[in-house]
Formats: sequence, C-alpha cells, structure tokens
Amino acid sequence: MRVCLVVALAACTKTAPVAITSLASVPRAEPVPAATPKALRVMSYNLNFGMAGDPDGAAAIAQGSADIVMLQEANETWEASLVAALPQYAHHRFAAPVDWPAGGMGMLSRYPIRSIETLPAGEGGLFFAWRVVVDAPRGPIQILNVHLRPPVTDGGSWVVGFFTTRGIREHELAWHLARLDPALPTLVVGDFNEEASSGTALATAARVGFDDAIAQHAGRTRTWEWQVGMMTLRFQLDHVLYDRHFVAPRAGIVEAGRSDHKPVWADVERVD
Repeated sequence: MRVCLVVALAACTKTAPVAITSLASVPRAEPVPAATPKALRVMSYNLNFGMAGDPDGAAAIAQGSADIVMLQEANETWEASLVAALPQYAHHRFAAPVDWPAGGMGMLSRYPIRSIETLPAGEGGLFFAWRVVVDAPRGPIQILNVHLRPPVTDGGSWVVGFFTTRGIREHELAWHLARLDPALPTLVVGDFNEEASSGTALATAARVGFDDAIAQHAGRTRTWEWQVGMMTLRFQLDHVLYDRHFVAPRAGIVEAGRSDHKPVWADVERVD
C-alpha cells in the first residue's frame, strides 16, 4: 500500500521528480575489485532489447571481469556486438526471443558450456528460462538463468501489477527449480523482477536453501531504474542466488552501461 500511495503522489507532482526507492539506494560508481584466485565470478545482466548493440553494454560487462555472464533480453544484434567486442569469452550461446521482444537469453563463458536446456515459461510467465551446465574448474555446475514476470498487468498497470503478479513469479520460479538436477552445485541468476524484501519467488528460493549474494553484499542498492514522467522508479530486481555447495564472499553492482538494469556479479567458491 505504501508504494501505491507514493506512486499516486508522484503522478500528481508537477514541480520535481519523485524517486520511488523501496528503500533502495543509488551508490557512487567505484572500480570492481579483482576476483580472488579461488573464486568463480558470475555476472547477470539484463541488456535491454531496445538498446541492442550499444557499445556501453559490452564495456559494462568487461568492467566486471566475470568468468561467466548470463544475459537477459538478448537478441541477434546483441549477440553480434558482444561476441565481437568481448573475445575473452571463448564460449557463448544465444537464443532469440520467441513471443516477446524482451524474451531472449544469452551467455558468455571462459569455460566450456556442456549443455543448455530451454525451460518454457510457467503459467502466467512471459519469458523462457535456461538451465545451463558449465564445466567449471572444480567440476560441472548448474546455472538457472531466469527472467520472471514483470510486475505489470496485461493492461499495463505497474501499480496493480506490483501486488497481483507476485504469485505468478513464485509459481514460475518453483516450476523451474523443480527441473534442476539436485546433484549439481547450483546458481540461480537473472532478472527476478522483485526485491528480496518483498518478493515471494525469492522467499521460495530461500526456503529451499538458496542465499542471495546481491542482497547480502549490496544491501538494498537498486539494480534497476526507470524514468516515468516526473518520477523515477528504483528497485533491486537482479539477483545471484547460490546453494549449499557455495559460499559468496563478495558481490556487487557494476555502475556502468545504459540499460535500465545494472550488471550484478558475485564471487562464489565451492565448499564441497
């Protein structure tokens, strides 16, 4: 209800922009630290399909120096530009959007990609997910790349959608998690379209043993912002979750790129 009131007030404000932050902060841009020798650095980045090929997107990825980069809203133009600009990633795969232009997926990896399985969107969802197996240095790991239902109704209302789409995201993520291999160390990354403080999908993941590296290390710092008239929406929608096979000593947000999302990264280390 608090968000609805803020949205209503912001829509009536004519003199100055109003920030809807959900307690999210905007940090000062700082260099991304180098990964430690034991760590595997994983990044997630919603590229924004409407900015396909933007060189600032490739530069933002390069700044993070990740070993594996999982992408949302990819398309053929993004694929061509990123593969050309980032030759350090010898292994890469992309899948074009199917029904929605924001529905594409992609990945860049320093390590061989063993397999990719496309998981159809769950009931009420809009975008497919990927279950990826990568031959990481300490053995194969499984990564679920998700782009869950945006908090907007079919009619385009963000206010109503903020409350009515939570159950859809929860169902989507539960459906995808049930299709993972329980024997493999697992990361779940992507655009969850919800915050750890209020999202039921993230709560479901926590109940089955996943921890959120971004919320742990970046607090409530925003990963997404969007200008709507006289107001700016800011939320932490992008996350890197890890299971009991890992610890995540560091994680953060790359303050670069021109997408509405910022790249997020986490250093994970195997503990088994």
